[in-house]
This record gives sequence, C-alpha cells and structure tokens, in this order.
Amino acid sequence: MRGLSTYKSLLSIVLLLHPGPARAIELDIDSLESIKAAAAQVASDLAAEFWDPTSFSGVPNAQYAWWQHGAILGAYVDYWAFTGDTTYNDNITIGWMKGVSSSLDLLPQEHAFDIGNDDQGFWSIMSMDAVERVFPETQIQKDMNAGFLEITQTVHNTQALRWDNSTCGGGLRWQIVTVKDGYKYKNTISNGLYFQQSARLARYTGNATYADAAEESYKWMRSVNLIQDDFRINDGAFIPDCKQITDKRWTYNYGTILAGCAAMYNFTTGEKREYWREQIDSVLNATLATFIDAETGALKEIQCQETDTCNMDQRSFKAYLARWMGYTAQVAPYTYSTIMPHLRKNAQLAAATCIGEPRGTACGQKWNIGAQWDGKHGLGEQINAMEVIQNIIPSVSPPGSGVGKIFNSNNGGTSKSNPGGMGKRMGWNWRAMVAKEYRKYMLKDHDIKAADRFGAAVLTLLTFALLGWMVFYVVSEDDDEKPGAAAEPAAEASVEK
Repeated sequence: MRGLSTYKSLLSIVLLLHPGPARAIELDIDSLESIKAAAAQVASDLAAEFWDPTSFSGVPNAQYAWWQHGAILGAYVDYWAFTGDTTYNDNITIGWMKGVSSSLDLLPQEHAFDIGNDDQGFWSIMSMDAVERVFPETQIQKDMNAGFLEITQTVHNTQALRWDNSTCGGGLRWQIVTVKDGYKYKNTISNGLYFQQSARLARYTGNATYADAAEESYKWMRSVNLIQDDFRINDGAFIPDCKQITDKRWTYNYGTILAGCAAMYNFTTGEKREYWREQIDSVLNATLATFIDAETGALKEIQCQETDTCNMDQRSFKAYLARWMGYTAQVAPYTYSTIMPHLRKNAQLAAATCIGEPRGTACGQKWNIGAQWDGKHGLGEQINAMEVIQNIIPSVSPPGSGVGKIFNSNNGGTSKSNPGGMGKRMGWNWRAMVAKEYRKYMLKDHDIKAADRFGAAVLTLLTFALLGWMVFYVVSEDDDEKPGAAAEPAAEASVEK
C-alpha cells in the first residue's frame, strides 16, 4: 500500500506539471454563467499574451499596430459592462492615459507619424464605449480634462477640421501626414468611424450639430459609392474625384456603418427615423448576405480567410462587426430578433475553435470548420471570439437587469461634456517628425581618419587615370576611322558582317 501511495503522489505531481490534453472552452449559449466563464477565459488569454497597457504601443508584439490597443480597450470596457468583472479595469485606465497623450487629442507624439484618421477613430470609438457604458473615470482623468466624453468630442472637432471638400466633394483622407501614400485615399473605415462617432455623440448628448455631421458624412459616402445603391460597401476611393474605387469588402466597414445608422435611428423621430430604419435594414441585410457562410452560419472574412492571406489587422475585423451588431441590437431594438440569433450561433462556433496552443484554449480564425483549431493564434483570433461571446450575454440576462444597457446624458451618463474641446493644440511639427522618421534610413556618419583620406585620394587618382586612358582610346579609334586610314583586310571585313 505504501508503494501505491507513493505512486499516486508522484502521479499527482506529474499531472500538476503536465496537465495533459488541451482543454476546450465549454460554452452553453443558454447559460449566463457558462457564457461569462467562456468570456473570462478568452479575455484572460488575450490579456496574458497580447496586451501590455504600459508599453510603447500597448500591444507587446511589434506586428500589431497602435490602433489595435484602442480596439482592445473597447473590448474590455464592454467585458466589464457585460460581466461585472473588474479584473482589467485598472489596466483599461492605464492604457487610456497612454493613448490620450499630453495634447489630449489621441495623437500621441511617439505614434503621430503613423496615425491615420482611422487609427484615431478607433480610439475615439473606444472612449465612446466608455461614455455610454459609464465606465468609471479616475480623478486624475477629470483633473486633466481627459474624461472619455471630452476626448471623443475633441477628436470629433479636430477631424471635422480635416473634412476635405477640395477633392471628391468631401470626406476624410485615410492618412493625416501628407507624405504618406494613404493621404491620396479616402477610405470607408476612416469616414465610417467619423460617421459612427458623430451619430453616437448626437444620441448621447442630444446635440443636433453632431447629427448634422453624421448625416453629411453618411450621404457623402453614398454619393461617391463607398456605399453603393445595392449597399455593397467598398474599401475606399482615390482622390481627386473618387472615381477609382477599391471594391474589397471587409466586415468592419459594414459594422461601423450599421452602428452609425442605429445611433441615428435612436436619436431621430418621425420621417428621419424612418429613413434611418431603411438604412439599417439595407446595411444589415447586405451584411448577412455577404459575410454569413450559407452552410454553417459562420461569419467569414471573405477577402482573405479561406486563402489564409489575412494580415494582422484583417484577422481582427470580425470582432468589430460582432461588437457593432450587438450595439445595434441595443439602440435599435427592433433588430434584436434578427441580430441575436446570428451572434449566438457564432459565439457557439467561435468557442468550438478555442482548443489551440499554447494553453489549450487559443481560438481560431475559421469558425466555419467545426470543432477544431485552424492553427491561427493571435490578437485577432482572441478578440474576435471575446467580442462575439460577450455580446450574447444580454440574451440570457434577467429582464430588467440592465445588462448591456447603453446610456445617454439624460438617463445615467456621467462623463463631462466639452463640445468646444480642441485639446491643447500643441501643433506638432510635422516636418520635423517626417525628417526624424526618414532619418533612421540614412547612412550613419563615421569619423574620417587620415588613412581614410589617403585611401580616398588614391582611389580618386586611379579614377582619373582610368578616365584619361578611356579618352585616349576613344580618340585613337576615331583617328583610325578618318578618310585615308588603312582599310581592314577583306577577310576580316566579311567576318564582321
């Protein structure tokens, strides 16, 4: 018996050190506790591997961009609102203060060369999430005038100044820095985020000026066929006239337009509300027809998923569609019965892929292949699964619980408003930033020693000597070809021919 006891002890130690086969994420979509547990696991894995709120960019791997930190913060704001779990709240605040920057405009100087209107817009939409969810603001934020609503309003104001009527009759350019190629491109995500931001500000504050900006941006996108009459939503168009369209379709473009239309529907009344209802229905129908796999019901990133060509940005796009579908179901409640079954189905499909390494709970990109892992593991896969899982929590929460509620300034919103906010207007020296960016590619300076000078002199003399010989040779050849010069032998002449 002692031997058996010793064996059991040793076995326990081995199992502790090597827990055995991968453990999938179990998800019962009809159980609130099961959904919360699944969301907690995915959130934990995302935080452990792909989020460092204190770092330079907030995402520890250089292959991920600064804008994705803003996307992560928005996901965790919603996680807190849906689950009540405060585990990540301090890190949300830390990350937020990193992004706000000393200029209070979501244009931190260390990222300013690379930030486009879409990057800034993703952070601004994250802050709008915090406003509408009434995420707690610290006293430091309040003292600095870095509250969530203040910053969103500031971003709106600064982006409104970049609205460009000189080309295409309006719209925001993709990039802010003029020397970047994207400065010649007006893409849907930059303009869609501006539209959504304006619409949500109108809904939250009741200020019709924001609604006017939202309507202008939406109708401009319709007019230049970023949003076609059949509600195919394209990626973007090139200046000067936006006639050259990039017709790729991405989930997040459809999602940002859908959420903006929903906010406008919520804000308006009468004929205007009916107009926005028609826009919601058309965009939602186009979204489902375009990205829902007919066989499995899974959301697919159709441009790149099946060919395994999605880049690090594109691998996270489904997260934002899921988030904004959930938002739409809340602020345009008549869509709930259409949207929620798709989210619930995809939460189930996404969780079934969460059996990957290194923890046995890593989620995959392809939700249409059944209960298996496709080998894809990254920030995108984790945030995709997190968003779609947590956004079904309202479907199983007790009636009247308020879970998933999206507030406004009249029914519980607390963030301080500053409609005239422009930040500190520090006026970054863009030329200096561009020079600094390109300076890294210049050849390094070296101290020139006497030996270097002697070697350079020798090389110069040799070069001049070679040039002199070449001139002499050419002149000699010319003399041979002058009238009266000796003719070549006939045999050699025939060979030349």
